[in-house]
Amino acid sequence: MVTARHRQARADRCGLDAETFSNEYPNVIREISTQRRAIGRPRLLTRDMVIDAAIEIGLAAISMKRLAEHLGVGTATLYQYVGSRDELLKLAAARQVSSLDMEETDDLHWSKFLVIFAQAIQEQLVQQPQIIVQFIDAGLGPEVELEVAERFLQAMVARGFTPEEALNIQMHIGALAIAGAVAICRERASRARGRSSTARVQAALTHYAPEELPLIRRHAEHYSTEAETMLARVIAPLIERIARERGEELPGD
Repeated sequence: MVTARHRQARADRCGLDAETFSNEYPNVIREISTQRRAIGRPRLLTRDMVIDAAIEIGLAAISMKRLAEHLGVGTATLYQYVGSRDELLKLAAARQVSSLDMEETDDLHWSKFLVIFAQAIQEQLVQQPQIIVQFIDAGLGPEVELEVAERFLQAMVARGFTPEEALNIQMHIGALAIAGAVAICRERASRARGRSSTARVQAALTHYAPEELPLIRRHAEHYSTEAETMLARVIAPLIERIARERGEELPGD
């Protein structure tokens, strides 16, 4: 028969309070109690936190291992929030595109709004070139593109355009912004290797006989246009054409 003295002696050996654990199996109770506390532990991350961290690191350089180290968790933990690196890239790219900075544009003339819209797209793509890859691969999904288009259409309809006119303009503006971003990324990559685009063209011309490519030789400086200002140059004629078709005069700077 187990007496109170036996229970107290056993409790003393286990470092327990006999009054709290008055049955004969204090170790079992202690283990069960510890397990229950662990099961209820809250998660330290959210999917939004994971996506934000990926954007902070940079989509071009992201890896699940690097992201895990950045967040201070194990790599396996990340897979509770995203299924793969590809899924992470798609989510992060979609977040970037859908969060275009278009604040304080309500009072702008449509011509100024077009420039800011195009610049916002170009800036996002230049900052995160991986978005271009996702766009080409249809990885962003139509939802993101539709949301951006809807924002643009609402802004242009509010400025007197029909939805059809606005959609046609949006297609042109988007194409120019993407082209401008690709040109900038290409130029920066070239300079990182020690050569500008102009230097690359001049070097390439040495591979041809002097009589070959005569027109390119005479206008080589125009062939390698300044990438950083390309968007402004190509968007200006589009805006002027739209103004002519509407019978409007563009506001001054």
